[in-house]
Amino acid sequence: MMSTDQTTVFMDHIREHATQYFTDFESTQVEVKFDEKQERIASILYQFTVCDDEQNHGILVKVPYYRGLSASGSGDSYFKPRLFPKTEPRDMHRFEYTALRTIYDYFSNLDEKNLGTIRVLDYLPEYHAILTEASTDTNLRQLFLQTSRLHARFTPSEIDLPFRNVGRWLRFYHEMSKEDNVTTRHANRRDYIDAVAKLTDFLATSLGDKPFFQKVASVLEANALQILPDLLPLGLGHGDFALRNILVGENDHVTVLDTFAKWRTPIYEDIGYFLNGLKRPGPQVASQGLLFGSEQLSAYEHAFLEGYFEQKPIPYPEIRLYEMLALLDKWASIITYSHQRTVKFRNFNETKVALASRYFKISAKRLLNQVAKGKSR
Repeated sequence: MMSTDQTTVFMDHIREHATQYFTDFESTQVEVKFDEKQERIASILYQFTVCDDEQNHGILVKVPYYRGLSASGSGDSYFKPRLFPKTEPRDMHRFEYTALRTIYDYFSNLDEKNLGTIRVLDYLPEYHAILTEASTDTNLRQLFLQTSRLHARFTPSEIDLPFRNVGRWLRFYHEMSKEDNVTTRHANRRDYIDAVAKLTDFLATSLGDKPFFQKVASVLEANALQILPDLLPLGLGHGDFALRNILVGENDHVTVLDTFAKWRTPIYEDIGYFLNGLKRPGPQVASQGLLFGSEQLSAYEHAFLEGYFEQKPIPYPEIRLYEMLALLDKWASIITYSHQRTVKFRNFNETKVALASRYFKISAKRLLNQVAKGKSR
């Protein structure tokens, strides 16, 4: 059920329940202000402010939806292979609400003052709407980009501690118990090898250079058979553990967003995808590696991994295998999205794919060498 004027519906609902959401309001006479509406690829966000004469609070209303590309690609050879089933649009709001509530309850009971969660205020399933307390914390991606050679607003060492806390947050999240609506996937070494084969086959077909991608698949398979156990260590998978989904507040307090918490996956998956996003963000790829120095990125990586593993040895060989998987997946995604753009942008997209492919190929060779030699860097 969708309203023709959801903004009004949400405002009325917030006004009616504001004193239940925020018990510090001394009067039932509160004002609700509509701030803005943002349409994103996978959701619509409504932002409101609730206030009385003494104070105010921000409320975010999220309505998940999916208007992106077809999951199957409708037979188009330029659609990258899916490594796991997509979440159906009709289920997104329910999964996200359940995840947010579970995470909030779990982290609230931990004695970890620097690890935060989003407070859920309400759930309106008839509108697919999730109401949460708004956060004023800064996106980690923004902080990260401000340490680049282009901006240099912060020194690299200033955000080492947030990266360490991000690692700690992920470790606690992976250990979180959640049984309802959770399915195990990619639990075996063979699942990793099969995923690599799918991506390298796609990349070879899309880009040519079949010998290179055959070598990539061969090296990764040989090393996976030596490095990975048959049954992989599993945790509750986030699925989109990226810089943009992490908030940093005062005293390096970190909060993580946007998960359905519906899969139990190898712990190395979230770690590998996070590190690939850290080392190869769009601006770094576009600049062909000039935006961030390797020592700086290694320092962030080390802080993150130390936060995750604490006193335990860091399993770099396993992590490098999954970082390589994430690199191949990202490479395939760039090709997919570029080929679905309009003819008007064809030259631009071809240039983007060429630049990305050049950088990813260099990165892949470096990573393969690290995997083969078992090195950490």
